[in-house]
Amino acid sequence: MTAMVWDFTIQTLSGIVGVFVGVWLALVFERRKRVQDAAEEEARVMGEFDRVFDSIVSSVIKNTAEAKRLLRLLGTPRCPAMLHADLETAVWYASHGQFTQLCRNVDERVIFAQFFDDVRRLQAFLDFRTNLQVSLLEQRRDKDEFDVQVLTTDVDKHLASLAEDLRFCGVLLVTDHGKPVHKRLMGIQTEAAPT
Repeated sequence: MTAMVWDFTIQTLSGIVGVFVGVWLALVFERRKRVQDAAEEEARVMGEFDRVFDSIVSSVIKNTAEAKRLLRLLGTPRCPAMLHADLETAVWYASHGQFTQLCRNVDERVIFAQFFDDVRRLQAFLDFRTNLQVSLLEQRRDKDEFDVQVLTTDVDKHLASLAEDLRFCGVLLVTDHGKPVHKRLMGIQTEAAPT
């Protein structure tokens, strides 16, 4: 009888130990799978962020170059009356939701949003300047009239100021947040790695 009790006790204890060990192993494997899945998800999210970030920084580079071109035109004595700028905001509007969601740095989100707001502001003032020039032509106003000269000079100064602000902000953005390839595109010297 005692042999049957010992046999029953050993089988029961081995079954209980087997269940606990099995549950423990299942939990360990599940935890490892979750960690691996989380690492894969993090890599996917970072890859997506890098693609969005590269697109946005490329747009910053293009807009900075366009602001620089406007400054050169405004600085010449024979600046055309009708200016056109290929300022780009479509990339920002198409991807700012993803960028805002994926970017963990609040300051970076704010700085890029302010930059593209400045792009929008520059484009609006450039449109204002164009409309002013068209109005002056339609009214057959002489460019040499004192009030027309003062008005157009002030408008061009303000436009140049907006373009310079955008150019400067773009250079800072690329310098502070851009990758080496972005800096090379902007002509920004990067420090050589120590040998």
